[in-house]
Amino acid sequence: MSVMVAALLLGASELAAQKRVLVLEGGTLIDGTGRPAVADAVVVVEGSRIGAVGRRGQVNYPATARIINLSGRTILPGLIDGHVHLRDWHVPMFFPYGITTIADIHNDTAWSLAERAALKSGRLQGPRLFVSGARVTGPLGASTTDGSYVRDVAEARAYVRTLAKAGVDHIKVDLTITDDQLRAVIEEGNAAGLKVLGHTQNIKKAVDMGIKHMEHMDTMARALLEQEGRNPRPAGMTSEAAVDRSLFPPLIDYFVRQGVYVNPTLVLSWGAGSDRWREQVHLASQLLKDPNLAFVPADAKAAWMRPPTARDGYANVAQFLKQYSDAGGKVLAASDAGCCIQIVPGLSLHYEMQMLVDMGIPPMKALQGATLWAAEVIGQEKDLGSVQVGKVADFTVIEGNPLADIGATKNVRMVIKDGEVMSTTYDPKWVNPVPRVVGGAVAQGR
Repeated sequence: MSVMVAALLLGASELAAQKRVLVLEGGTLIDGTGRPAVADAVVVVEGSRIGAVGRRGQVNYPATARIINLSGRTILPGLIDGHVHLRDWHVPMFFPYGITTIADIHNDTAWSLAERAALKSGRLQGPRLFVSGARVTGPLGASTTDGSYVRDVAEARAYVRTLAKAGVDHIKVDLTITDDQLRAVIEEGNAAGLKVLGHTQNIKKAVDMGIKHMEHMDTMARALLEQEGRNPRPAGMTSEAAVDRSLFPPLIDYFVRQGVYVNPTLVLSWGAGSDRWREQVHLASQLLKDPNLAFVPADAKAAWMRPPTARDGYANVAQFLKQYSDAGGKVLAASDAGCCIQIVPGLSLHYEMQMLVDMGIPPMKALQGATLWAAEVIGQEKDLGSVQVGKVADFTVIEGNPLADIGATKNVRMVIKDGEVMSTTYDPKWVNPVPRVVGGAVAQGR
């Protein structure tokens, strides 16, 4: 009898969820697909999915629907940071900046899976999380103690199978593996239905093998320097500074045809190339005045205030990315938060978009780099990344027009995930119930 009652109650709750209707009405919709913005838009949410999208007066919804008037505001898809190395204390930092989904591409495997489960179950409130577990590392670098070090092709294959069995969402490679190992990882990833992302020695060779993701800009430069027979690690300068710009067009054409997503990690690597870092440091200084950020480690707060280290090659990077975008290539806005402590989780994603626009990439494409294209690169585009019927109801509502000023994306006024309005306030007593453990020791805040 108790089983029957439980089944009836479950059915009733599911029916109630199906009948729950939320309507976003009157805002300007930028849906993530690249189509023109829609003024006076209506988005109907049925449970956790999008039921209808259109203009006011052209979309029907029940009289019992909850209506949120968003006149004067802009509706975006929930933002996605597709390059994160999550730390315990990061989690509350994402909703206030409109980020409803993150992709972790390298972390402690067991902790990543546990954190993903806690977020999915509701034990932990925060963005949706997709994980790679620990990246594949190899003999071109130092060995690791996390089980990810592979000495040959057979071990590379076995490690990918182990990750797949553990239930990761994608595979992350490091530039320390050999070409033969990379090829094996791609084959095993394809067999398991897992996309392979990451940092490679020579992106041209990696794309020849089937990689569709370029992480950082040095791999592009090394590919062109090796093509010329030059040292891929020039003495006294970065490979990006040494590269010949006249070689960009054929490489760009090839990458566009192959559908390569470029993740330049601008804030981390190239922040000193423009004065945008001054704005970010200023905003970080304002954040530090908020006593509710007591959960952020002191060393992180101190790092937020330090100016970035200057690197030569910024002009070449900017030209490559502009040309790539103009040619139809997809450039991601993804922050690499957690790689280095000076990256401000959440805020840095907005500066990734800002720096792309500063380089001449249209604001619409910068937005796609943090929405639809970010979903595509992790294989989640059927559910996430754009405001379209049938997709998950994730939205970021902002003040201002990001097509006129991409900086408006920072003016977050409401965040909706799975059809539910999320809290964007900080709790000074917040503690992650799943402390980050690396190598058997608690590594909270590191």
